[in-house]
Amino acid sequence: MRHRRPTIATLVVLVCLVGIAACGSSTAAQFKAGYASARGPLNRTFAEVAKTFRRVRGKTVAEAATSFGTLAARFGEELGPLETLDPPPKLATAFRTLTSSLNRVESDLRGASTALAAKDVVAAAHSLQNLQSDASAATDAATVVTEKLRS
Repeated sequence: MRHRRPTIATLVVLVCLVGIAACGSSTAAQFKAGYASARGPLNRTFAEVAKTFRRVRGKTVAEAATSFGTLAARFGEELGPLETLDPPPKLATAFRTLTSSLNRVESDLRGASTALAAKDVVAAAHSLQNLQSDASAATDAATVVTEKLRS
């Protein structure tokens, strides 16, 4: 029996298939690394938001406005790297839910800061109430993304 040498076209197809397979796993690995990297600063700021939210009663209105404004700015900066990530298809929906929730958290922080600066207690209370709900949604979405990354 005579062995046939693979043609160049066959070799090219095999190299392309291996490359495509490697890209898929590389993309997932890149996403996982990027997600872990972006999550650290956001988690720290998220914890600080919760701390500030619990201690808002001990502050003046101006101090609270400044605190929420500073946190909103930092949160927005830290959210940027997360939003640039391209999730694998199995994570796309959960990741969109997460980033959408986190954007609402940032918006709620800005809204609370603006309302407090204007001494609009009703609008500030509304923003802070939304903040609680959106923070909970973000936490739930982050749990789903993390679980899917493990599987």
